Amino acid sequence: MKSLVFFSSLFLVALHFQAFGSTSLHYQAALIPGFTGKLFSPILPLERDSAEKTLLNAFKKKVIANLKDWKDPFLESKTNKVTKEYQELDRKKSTGLSKKEKDNFYQLVYDKNEAGNSAHVLSAFLSLLIDTANNVSLRGNTDDIHGIVSLGNSNENGAAGGKGDRLPEKNGRSAKDQSQEASMQFKPGKRKRKKEKELDFEVLDLSPRDAAKHFLNTVNQLAREHNISIKRIIGNNKCKGSGYIYFSDGSYITSSANVEEIFVDFILFTEGLLRDQKFVYSDDADKYRSGQKITNNQVELIDSTFSEMFARKDKQLSDRNHSYRRYYLRELLSDYLYENYRGFGDVDGYQAVGHAIFPFFEKMLFGEGYFSEFAGFMSFTDQYKVEIITELNKSFSFIDCKNEIIAVLRGNDKLRMAFNEEVMAGEFNRRWLDILDDMFQEKPDSVGQALLPDNPINLKFGEELEYDLVSKEEDQWGGPSYYYLTKVDKYMKKLGANKETAYDPKRYTFDGHFYVAPFVDFKKWLEVNCTPYHDGDAGAEKCFKKVFKVVDLMIKDGFIDHASGHKHVDALSATHGNPGVLLELQREIESNPYLTRAFGNNDRIVKKDEGQWYKLFSDYAALRSLAIERMNWMIATYNEKLAGVNYGEGSAYWLTDSEKLEKLKQFSKLYSHFVQLAPLQKMFGAVGNVFLDKYMAVSLLHIPGTEIIDPYGTIEFRFFRCPESMQELKLINQFLKALFEYIHERRMRNEPIESVPDDIKASKDYTPEEVLHHTVEYLQKLGLNPADYQSFLNKVSKDM
Repeated sequence: MKSLVFFSSLFLVALHFQAFGSTSLHYQAALIPGFTGKLFSPILPLERDSAEKTLLNAFKKKVIANLKDWKDPFLESKTNKVTKEYQELDRKKSTGLSKKEKDNFYQLVYDKNEAGNSAHVLSAFLSLLIDTANNVSLRGNTDDIHGIVSLGNSNENGAAGGKGDRLPEKNGRSAKDQSQEASMQFKPGKRKRKKEKELDFEVLDLSPRDAAKHFLNTVNQLAREHNISIKRIIGNNKCKGSGYIYFSDGSYITSSANVEEIFVDFILFTEGLLRDQKFVYSDDADKYRSGQKITNNQVELIDSTFSEMFARKDKQLSDRNHSYRRYYLRELLSDYLYENYRGFGDVDGYQAVGHAIFPFFEKMLFGEGYFSEFAGFMSFTDQYKVEIITELNKSFSFIDCKNEIIAVLRGNDKLRMAFNEEVMAGEFNRRWLDILDDMFQEKPDSVGQALLPDNPINLKFGEELEYDLVSKEEDQWGGPSYYYLTKVDKYMKKLGANKETAYDPKRYTFDGHFYVAPFVDFKKWLEVNCTPYHDGDAGAEKCFKKVFKVVDLMIKDGFIDHASGHKHVDALSATHGNPGVLLELQREIESNPYLTRAFGNNDRIVKKDEGQWYKLFSDYAALRSLAIERMNWMIATYNEKLAGVNYGEGSAYWLTDSEKLEKLKQFSKLYSHFVQLAPLQKMFGAVGNVFLDKYMAVSLLHIPGTEIIDPYGTIEFRFFRCPESMQELKLINQFLKALFEYIHERRMRNEPIESVPDDIKASKDYTPEEVLHHTVEYLQKLGLNPADYQSFLNKVSKDM
């Protein structure tokens, strides 16, 4: 009888293996993160069907032979090849184990069978979005995602370079972090299968290149069968002009170039067949991992997943009567992961968040994120999916900012902090150290060469003079734009200006060289922009004097009042291409918050919290400590690099302007999104405003540009109030010139940058006496005469 039970058990194990396959996995193991030492919550097994439950329970109780339903069909079926591992496990089970060990039998089989699986990288994407009723989400710190695939540099087209996978290398992680990587074993989840297939033990494996061809053919064939085009969204269709921006809801700028190839590359990466790369198509043959194979059975499983995805998308498009039939890359990526591992148990709840993940990922990393980094975003969204959906149900403000997840993180301090600590921290460290290395690159032929002094600072300025609209009569004249611009036109022509109508906005000139362009900004402000100029340009000064006369007349007649005065400075003229200047500039402003009171609208900052229009770290307690910690770490690592090198190695003076500008762009992207946390800021409780990114005391986003913010290549100083005269405009120019000269002198002397004090106060918490005292000291430090700035300081002292 024991022999019969033994052989029956053996056959049943083989048949179970045949029916479900080694890749139809029923358990997911807990992950031990390499950074925090905390355990992820264990993943419960997926619900088995009733037949499998019956078989498993019978097998545990050793009563298979007595079950009528399991006699003849199984005992008479053909013999299958059974591996030594299964035989050994079955033998141990027959020798008598504890009930707990017996219950874990299938888990032991799985662990043993999967130990050599080459596709461990799949686990990076196991923590997806909405669970089915019988799943428990993966929990943990998403910094640990870095243990899956090594990180490092890429070539221009986004593929990994010839040195192998991207390595956490010189810059990313400590020896302790790297030593823990080996323990970070992820277990793939249960794959969906369209239909059960018999497992062929003699199948031929496919090389990565052959697999790529096969999957590409499959995707293209399914797209043709379902009459669906595959596109990548490049941006939102919008109408943007001076003073307004309008989005066409649901209308996108798209591309069809190599979208299928990028998607297939991503699939190969998740299967461990492709080196890490950006979401940019690469035809580099070295992108494939040599010596790796994928089994035919696994290919069939992926094909069936594709089939389910396209069938479901077809049904959705048909049910909603879409005039266009498109499957976007952002949907393909998240749907593949969701369909492959979880099934569509809650498709509506999933799609409310899932299809927003990739655009969120692209925005936060400026479209330069890698396949492996996408994992951290997916995992975070899954971990906090309940909280995210709860926040979404409270408000529809995400419609305005064009991304649901961004809106949620703007509105919830706790989620925003969790995202920055769990996802962005690791990316920040690696990216900054890469930028730092690039900043200190050596000139190839500079050995023994004398360093020529830099050219003197000659700042190029651009003005945004802004005025509040205060007249009560504009509704009688067809709206604010027509009403106020008619008044401006009248006054400008009276002073002798010539109007050019071929531009939007219309612009005026007094000498045919220098132009000013007035327009109404979002129906709230009259704004005047101008031609870029250098301080001292005669034509610019002549024109500005006329503009200030127009402004004075309109204020006297009750049409406008002074508001803010954003000052643009050409980044190359201010930094000579040295990102270290930007770092010290931000340190100076963040360490001296009272400057925003002295040069800004003091009364409005104190009484109306206007500082939200030009934020500092100190103004927001929820983010202050994290921002200061990151900035001070940047400063500390910069100072370490600075020790023992000459100024030339840090300034890269020999580069072309375009090369210097690229360095400034990379710094600006990192600082704006990882230190200022600009995309996740909010203002006056609003979370939907698409322009919230730029509302910083000193914004660097005009250097690289974004979808909304134009790439002028300028530093935008937003904390200055609108100058009330030509003299005040020149005093601001003088202050900025002295500030940049001070910073450049320190950089040329290789002086370490000071850290930002941990105990800085919010700008509005300074007393008027403190603002005056500290501002006078600061002006003197820059070599300026405080008496010249009395028109600014008097607005503070009147409250004393």
